[in-house]
Amino acid sequence: MQLNLQSGKRRKPLSLTPLIDVVFILLLFFMLTSSFIKWHNMELAVSAPSQSSSRSNDTPPLVFRLNAEGELRVAGQAYTPSQDADLQLLLNDHADASIILQTADEVDVQQIVSTIDRLKRLGADGVSLNTDR
Repeated sequence: MQLNLQSGKRRKPLSLTPLIDVVFILLLFFMLTSSFIKWHNMELAVSAPSQSSSRSNDTPPLVFRLNAEGELRVAGQAYTPSQDADLQLLLNDHADASIILQTADEVDVQQIVSTIDRLKRLGADGVSLNTDR
């Protein structure tokens, strides 16, 4: 009986170069798609209404309703961002009234914050956000 001492096929060593290339490509991909924006936070002072409010209780509040298109409605009158002069006149006429902002379900937080900033810029002293539906 003859003994076969020849080894079978020689195995080539496993090359790590393609693996390293893939790792560097993934690293480059995640570095380029990451955002390095510094996130800002905004302080919101939330407090219970006090009994000694500076506003008189005789004046009814102005209730603004904000829809998803950015339109404010007060007593059936619509105010778009292009009608800020009319809105400022309304706020000046009701300077002693408190302002309540109600939002539709579709309105996102950025739109709410932008609307509050818009009302404050136009002369609204205190704006309350109504979360009741």
